[in-house]
Amino acid sequence: MCTGITIACRDIPTRLIRKHQLDERIIQRSETADKEILFMQRHRQPLLPVFYEGELQILPWGNRPRHNNAPLAWWCEVATLESGAWSMYHPEPVEILANFGLERGVWFQIREGIQGAIIHDQHEQPCVYMLLQPASHYYQVMTGYHREPVFLGEQI
Repeated sequence: MCTGITIACRDIPTRLIRKHQLDERIIQRSETADKEILFMQRHRQPLLPVFYEGELQILPWGNRPRHNNAPLAWWCEVATLESGAWSMYHPEPVEILANFGLERGVWFQIREGIQGAIIHDQHEQPCVYMLLQPASHYYQVMTGYHREPVFLGEQI
């Protein structure tokens, strides 16, 4: 899995940082590192930066508030999508922007992003789910977890 991601502050427009109060999530992992915005599943309002409908958007990560009929999860297995189990939600592919991922205290670099699925509830409010697949041997050894995100253009 992946319980958190970061993206460089310079990659998020100031208007989106203000609109979603992302300045509260800015971190700097070392003195020489760029400032990043942290997106964690455990945040009070879990959000993800996604490229959707031709623009960068900050959208809810999963259905934590349970305000709609969307699945009560943060992730979706690729096999679940392929089986048609979520077809009633009309999932659409989306690119989750990320430079680093976090799982069980281990940070790892993400080169191109993560594949996600977006669904809309009955009120047309979107929420994003990170897609998961069986983990590579390396990812399992690195994080101790048996599922990994679907990375764009790579597999860790």
